[in-house]
Amino acid sequence: MPKKLKLDSNFDNDYTLLGIASHHRDYRLIWALNEKMQLRMSKMDNLKVFNDKKNELQEFSLYYFDEPQTFKSYYFITNLGEQGFLFPEYKQMNFFLLIKGNVTEAIKNEMVKDIYSLGIVLTVHTITLSTIKSINNFFSDLELHMLDIGKKTKEKK
Repeated sequence: MPKKLKLDSNFDNDYTLLGIASHHRDYRLIWALNEKMQLRMSKMDNLKVFNDKKNELQEFSLYYFDEPQTFKSYYFITNLGEQGFLFPEYKQMNFFLLIKGNVTEAIKNEMVKDIYSLGIVLTVHTITLSTIKSINNFFSDLELHMLDIGKKTKEKK
């Protein structure tokens, strides 16, 4: 009988995920985040994520900013699309801020404090990636999406 191989990936060291609850729209929150945190996140094509349970492709609003000086990338993603939630485990969160790169505990705490101080945010929480069942599929879809955007950008030039 063939052996089954299981890929054990630990994204907790490379990524930081913050859940944000707010009654405001994504573009309003992005404007405030960009001002407060000195970022330049901009709207990208909607992120398409395949939902295994529903067997369908779902779309979520995506904003992105790459900061080469600090080796960090910022992804701001809505949690609720037309077909349902990106991460059903966190239905109370309207948005997620995903940071790729090394983020120390002190920087993470400062970011949470800055986001909460915007005045348009109800709550901000650090989320442990291993608590999300579909996290591996999400990262695969995100990587494919960003490669596709890069390819389209290259073709335009």
